[in-house]
Amino acid sequence: MSKPSTKQKVKEAAESLLLKLVDSLDSKKDESSEEAPPKPPPKPASYLASLKPNDLAHSAQNMLHSFNGLKLSDPTGVPATSPDPGFVGGFHPGYVPNGNEPGRPPLAHASSAPPPQMPVPFPPPSPGKQSLAMQMALDPGLPLPPRPSSTPGKPSSSKPAAASPSSTPTKPKPSKASAVQTPTKASSSASSPPSTPSGKAGQVQCSGTTKAGKQCSRFVKTVPALELVSDEEDGELNPPIERFCHQHTKELLGNSGYYARKNGEWVKFSDWIPVYLQAETRTALQVEMERSRSQSDVDGYIYTFEIREEEITTVKLKVGRAVNLTKRIDQWSKQCGSKEQVLRGYYPGPEAQGEAGNDASMMKGRVKAGEKAPCCHRLERLIHLELADLVSTRIYLDSSWPDVDYGEGTGQKPNTQNKERCEDCGSTHKEIFEFERWPATHGHRNKEWEGIVKPVIERWGRFVELYV
Repeated sequence: MSKPSTKQKVKEAAESLLLKLVDSLDSKKDESSEEAPPKPPPKPASYLASLKPNDLAHSAQNMLHSFNGLKLSDPTGVPATSPDPGFVGGFHPGYVPNGNEPGRPPLAHASSAPPPQMPVPFPPPSPGKQSLAMQMALDPGLPLPPRPSSTPGKPSSSKPAAASPSSTPTKPKPSKASAVQTPTKASSSASSPPSTPSGKAGQVQCSGTTKAGKQCSRFVKTVPALELVSDEEDGELNPPIERFCHQHTKELLGNSGYYARKNGEWVKFSDWIPVYLQAETRTALQVEMERSRSQSDVDGYIYTFEIREEEITTVKLKVGRAVNLTKRIDQWSKQCGSKEQVLRGYYPGPEAQGEAGNDASMMKGRVKAGEKAPCCHRLERLIHLELADLVSTRIYLDSSWPDVDYGEGTGQKPNTQNKERCEDCGSTHKEIFEFERWPATHGHRNKEWEGIVKPVIERWGRFVELYV
C-alpha cells in the first residue's frame, strides 16, 4: 500500500476539523434552548466526497494561518512533551512580540534562588545607632535597664519650666501638685457683701442693686454702731449685716413698709423703728424685718445681765438669748466669774405668766421661766441693732429723748468704745452694751435698764410674735 500524500493528509485533517466544529456548534444550540430542533444527522460521506481536494486544502491552510496569527504559541512550535517548569500561565516569557526587541531572560524557579527583596525607603540603622526600644523589639530576651531614680522636687506655685527633650521616653509619674490649683474657700458666704482689692480697710461693698441688675460697686465705711453688733456668719440664722451707699440708703428709707409673710398684713416701718436712730441702722432694721423666717430658728428667751464693777458712771448690760434660761444663768457665773453678774430681767418676763414684774425674784436659783418667745435668733438681732445705735450715739442723754430726731443733732460725740477681750474666757463679748448713767437731774437715774433696754426688748418681741 502506498503512503498517503500530503494533500490527502491535509484533506482528512480538514474534514475531521470541520465535522468537530459543526458538532460543537450543534451541541451548544441544544444546550442554550430547550425547544431547539433536533440535532441534524452527520454529513454523509458523499457530501465530503463532492468537495474538491483543492478547496479543502485551501480551507485548511487558511485555518492554520489564522491560528498562527493569534500568536498563542511560537510559530516554530513548543514541544508539548517538555513544558517549561517556570511557566505558570499567560503569555510565555520566551515569546518576543517584536523581533527588534531583545528577548527577556527566562525566569528562575522558586527553588533555585531566594525571592527578590522589597525596596526599603530608608536604609536600616547601624547596630551602634539603634534605640533602646528598637533593640528590645528585635531581641525580646534583652534584659531591661535599671530605671533612673530621681527625687521629686518641692512643688512651686510658679509656672513650671518646659522640660528638655530626652532621647529615651520615660513614663510620667503622677504628681501631687497639679497645673490647676484648687481655689481656697472664701471667708464669707454668697450673702455677704463681696470685698475686692480696691476696697480700703474698714470699708465694705454696697449691697444695693443697680438699674442694670448688678451689685453696686461703691464702697462704704462701716459705722461704729454696726461694728458693735456680732457680724459672725451663722448661716441663715445670723446672716452678715448688709451695708448700703448713700444712694441706696435713700432708696431703702423711701419704703414706708412691707407685707408680712406670716399673715399678709401691711407693716409700717415707722411703727417699729424710732426716728432717733441713724440712717444706716434704720436700713439694717428694715432689711432684718422684711427677711423671711428661718426654718432653723427656735423658740427661746432674751435675758439681760448687769456686770457689776466699781465704776459707777456707766452700766454694762449683757443682752443675749437662751433656750434654757436657768442653765444659761449658771453657765455665765462659771464662765466669766471674776465679775459678779446680776440678772436684771428676761423676755417673756413674769408679766406673761400673770405675775407683776416687781414681785418676781431675779435671784439665781429662784427664777421661774415661763413660755418661750418665737424666733429668738431673729429677736436678738433686732434688739442688738437698736441697742448698738443707742450706745454709739448716746442720744438717750438728750433731755428731749425719746421725742427727738437724729437729724436734728444730739450734741454728743459718737461713742467708739473699744471692745477688749474678756479676762476670764478670752473672747470678745459684742453683746455687752455699756451705757452712761443718766445724771441726777434727769429724774430716772439708775433706771437705764427699765428706761432704755427693757422697752426695746419688749417692742421687738411683740413684732416677732405678730409678723415673723
